[in-house]
Amino acid sequence: MLRITQKLGFKAPVIGIRTLATHSTEQPLPKTPSKVQLDSRKLSNPKKLYELIQSSIAKGEPHFKIGGKQLYFPTARVVLLRPNAKHTPYQAKFIVPKSFNRMDLRDYLYNLYGLRVFKITTQIIPGKFVREGVVARYRTGSIKKMTVDLLEPFVWPEEPKDKDEEYNVGFMNELDKYVENTRRLGSDKLKAGTAFGGALGPYPKKPEPFVPKFLKKKLLNEKNETKSINDKKENEKLISKYLNL
Repeated sequence: MLRITQKLGFKAPVIGIRTLATHSTEQPLPKTPSKVQLDSRKLSNPKKLYELIQSSIAKGEPHFKIGGKQLYFPTARVVLLRPNAKHTPYQAKFIVPKSFNRMDLRDYLYNLYGLRVFKITTQIIPGKFVREGVVARYRTGSIKKMTVDLLEPFVWPEEPKDKDEEYNVGFMNELDKYVENTRRLGSDKLKAGTAFGGALGPYPKKPEPFVPKFLKKKLLNEKNETKSINDKKENEKLISKYLNL
């Protein structure tokens, strides 16, 4: 084999097995910079964003990018809540649909009411277990709330002192009694109603005269027969009137 390679002018390849001894254990250390270099653009972004927001507010323009999808008849139900003790006049709390996100609420308040909001936080309250009547308990749906920061303060009006006249509390209490009366079971259905002084029932059963079964059937047959004869006569009169008979 060596002779052939020498004549052809090639060198025989050296085949060997690489061992751990052939691998250098010394690895280059990472280069540590002498001074940490900070990107000046990252530091200027918050300041630039603040300046853009202030300039858009001064011009009366939206301070954010408005969504591209147009809704002319929104069906979302957004409910304004009274603030808690921890909230300031520059904060407002809303109940929103569970499909709403922060951008949806921001667009909704700006496009419908011209209200600028900032720093929106979200809270999802799990539903409660409720039992009504004899049916099994069930869990109500969860509620999604969002708290926003306002550009201008908003103070709720004071609650009226006489809530009975303002909110009609007495009428609502009577309605609750009426609902309880309609949900009675068994022999309780025959009891007199307590809502609105018993004006809406349930009323006691009135006494009826005793009529034998065979006589009742005979009277009903005579009544139905008389009614059919009268209807037939009325139809004949109408036909003769329109046909000039």
